[in-house]
Amino acid sequence: MNIKEGPIILISTINKEIDFLFESLLTDLGITKMETMYLRTIYENPGVTQYAIAKKRSIDKSLVIKYITKLEEKGLIEKKQLDSRRKGLYLTKDGDKAIKFIDGFLPKLQEKFQSLFTKNEFE
Repeated sequence: MNIKEGPIILISTINKEIDFLFESLLTDLGITKMETMYLRTIYENPGVTQYAIAKKRSIDKSLVIKYITKLEEKGLIEKKQLDSRRKGLYLTKDGDKAIKFIDGFLPKLQEKFQSLFTKNEFE
């Protein structure tokens, strides 16, 4: 094995493990990766409209509607009237808990993989 291949294999292995652990976490929460993207967008932009999400992310509006409907059905987001024509999207208490739970996942991962590196390598 080439010396340069060692770090690449390690990084690839870590990436696969992170992806597996993240998928497991999301399965436990009952949501998908795409749904987390919508939750994050709504968390960071309370009151955002479906149209604004579609425009910001360059996603077809029908796809946005599909995911928003799923998140509503799961009780993670709700729509509130902004004016006579527009509804804004907001996280529910459960949606807020889900985002905070996901955010707490990253420090746990950092701790798990920190032991694989020296202090200098980790920094």
